[in-house]
Amino acid sequence: MLGAGIGGLTAAAALRQAGFAVELYEAAPELRGQGFGLALQANGITALRTIGPGIEEELLERGGRIETFRFNTADGTRLREFLVRRQDERLGAPSVALHRRDLHAVLLRAIGDTPTHTGARASRFIDDGERIRVEFADGRVADGDLLVGADGIHSVVRAQLHGRAEPRPGNFVAWLACAPFEHAAVPRGSSIHYWSTGMRFGIHDIGHGRVYWWGTMTMPGALAANWHGDKEDLRGLYADWAPEVRACIDRTDWADVLAVPCQDRPPLDHWGRGRVTLLGDAAHPMLPSLGQGANSAIEDAVVLANSLRTSLDPVAGLRRYERMRADRTATLINGSRSLGRIEQLVDPALVKVRDTYLRFAPAEHFLREMAEPMSFPPLDGPTARLPRPLSPAERWHWIADQLAPLHILARVRVHGSITAEQVRVGLDEAQRAHPLLGVAVVAESDGTAPRFVPVSTPIPLRHVESADPTAWLTEVDDVELRDHFDWRTGPLARAVLITDTNGEASDLILTLHYAIADGESAMAVAKQVLQVAAGEVAALEPAPVRPGPEDLFPAGFTGARGLGRTVGALLRDQKSQLRRPRRLEPTRLAPPSRCRSRVVHRGLDADRLDALLAACERHGVGLRAALSAALLTASARESGADAESWYTVGSSVNFRDRLGVVADAEVGTYQGMIATAARYAPWRSLWQIAAGLERAYDTRMDRDDHLAMLNMLAVAAPKSVADSASAVRMMRTRGPGHLCITDLGHYAFPDKIGAWRLSGAQFVSGMSICGFIMATANATHGELFFNLGYVEPAVSRQRADRLADESIRALLSAI
Repeated sequence: MLGAGIGGLTAAAALRQAGFAVELYEAAPELRGQGFGLALQANGITALRTIGPGIEEELLERGGRIETFRFNTADGTRLREFLVRRQDERLGAPSVALHRRDLHAVLLRAIGDTPTHTGARASRFIDDGERIRVEFADGRVADGDLLVGADGIHSVVRAQLHGRAEPRPGNFVAWLACAPFEHAAVPRGSSIHYWSTGMRFGIHDIGHGRVYWWGTMTMPGALAANWHGDKEDLRGLYADWAPEVRACIDRTDWADVLAVPCQDRPPLDHWGRGRVTLLGDAAHPMLPSLGQGANSAIEDAVVLANSLRTSLDPVAGLRRYERMRADRTATLINGSRSLGRIEQLVDPALVKVRDTYLRFAPAEHFLREMAEPMSFPPLDGPTARLPRPLSPAERWHWIADQLAPLHILARVRVHGSITAEQVRVGLDEAQRAHPLLGVAVVAESDGTAPRFVPVSTPIPLRHVESADPTAWLTEVDDVELRDHFDWRTGPLARAVLITDTNGEASDLILTLHYAIADGESAMAVAKQVLQVAAGEVAALEPAPVRPGPEDLFPAGFTGARGLGRTVGALLRDQKSQLRRPRRLEPTRLAPPSRCRSRVVHRGLDADRLDALLAACERHGVGLRAALSAALLTASARESGADAESWYTVGSSVNFRDRLGVVADAEVGTYQGMIATAARYAPWRSLWQIAAGLERAYDTRMDRDDHLAMLNMLAVAAPKSVADSASAVRMMRTRGPGHLCITDLGHYAFPDKIGAWRLSGAQFVSGMSICGFIMATANATHGELFFNLGYVEPAVSRQRADRLADESIRALLSAI
């Protein structure tokens, strides 16, 4: 952790409480708070509560609880006053004004014996993909797993990540100080703002006969950064102001007054990279107008710790933290700048309008505006209770499964002795931790209005023995993709343990209903089951019950904006149809009741995978695009295409990262589908096709078309099995499932859990009546696993084998 200011200290305390080892490096020669005050608002207090008991009480004891918030004119005439306790009750936490030194002291106690190094001015960092190395100006070196740059507005870490640039001027200066002060016009618990033309002043009671005060004046940024006046100059500027304002300045030693330029930086598109991230002013410095600088840094700290604690991979945890914080901090940056312009107005006519608004605007409006930045979003994000209705996407998967089984499953090979009793323990703990692993579905008599309801039935576990090392594939193909779940009784999960006759290795298969899970869910739960079974983890972190995935979508996907996005995505889908793309034609269509998913398995060993990844890098495309291009090429060759034509491939997109709040290991169906098109011709290379698919994919992802299309299910999806015929017909004739792929990329499944060595961790997806081909891929344990799921009789086994073989052949011929 670079930087031991408020954000760095809070992050160290939060990470320490979450079980992480932290080292702090501070550029200053000692750890101390600056000589002025701040207001910890309700969001900051709420965030600090997560670090441990007693912090809130100690802050209230050291500082002053804000009881009233008042706006005055420069001469002290009251414009408006609010009772803050009313707002505290709404937000569930008080606001406290205190000296920064007091907050520092509280946070220093919270970090305990965390190793802390002062006089450590960083010069650069090196990220080799496995570890982080930081070099300091005095020759010291530090290394670790992750680097958090909490090193302020002039952050060295930010400069290396994003380039050096001067902060953006706010065009006003601020004078800041704390002083012993008591005055009849400043009652205990008061926070008073005095507004004038181009100038303001604030006095905050911080308890124990002290106040924190500040003054501002509009001026060009260069002058604000180089203000060199003295106490007499400041007295002159405020000579005609209220007596308590003048007295505040008079009773403060000039050595205790700090003059600072008010500056910020525009919001970043992305904060960190690799094993490095930013926090506090290093990520999002803002003007002081909303009073959220320190509070937002505290929020960052606890969100970072929670994200790392609940992520399977630490680098993924950093990116999830950044996504969770980006929109909120951008809103605070922009809101502070907008408010700053209003506060620092120099046009007398506009000042009169502003003050009139302050005096007469409805109190409820003010309280609502004040509450938004002061409300700390729950760390767990939105939650729900069981029973709860199925969302449109969940309902569609539930209906599709009733027509023909629609399952997702994970398989992992366990080397060493494992018993069904051990797996039973792991399954029970996973079911306890994930509420959706213990539900059934209840619907009205006509099959409408389905709801998830909790059940007490444990996850079924079968145990079989087989000397055949490919027995897992037979179980998947013959049983797990074929047999329905009893959704009326639940649960919507089951497992099978296949043990070698000599007991030296076993395959664990975990099968989940598509209405409650995606590929990420299946793989994550399989890992957790084994961790508990091995005794490596005694108890899993309980996951919350979430609302339906559509209820977690980011802002802009509801109401008129959401409708506009959906229409735009639909029109883009229709536009692609104008190219008359070729589709994988079914061999024979059959009623849904006679359809079933099957799978053929292929893969690449470590050497071929390395060669493929190197080729992807040379050609500037990702592994997903290369796999999609191979599947497209296989389909074109299988159909005997001999001319240039357009083809589409459906991509099943995991959108957990777009939601921010959903942890990697949570069970849920967080997949959307988008179709991307590319031109195929026998003379076009796989890399040309892959580049076209990647461009189309990136364009659609930038527009969030996968989320917009899911929104369409709210109006277009059938309400029950009885009225599903038209939806099934549309999916078969125009849907992206005729040829689609789900790629988890480099999936970090452990090579070892407890005494067991693990291999072959992969996932398989069924298709039901949603389409014809669903290939799944993940690179794990140094191998690429490629499973081609297909629907009989639309695709025969022989045809599926040809498509799988041709896909692998296309990859190998390209490397």
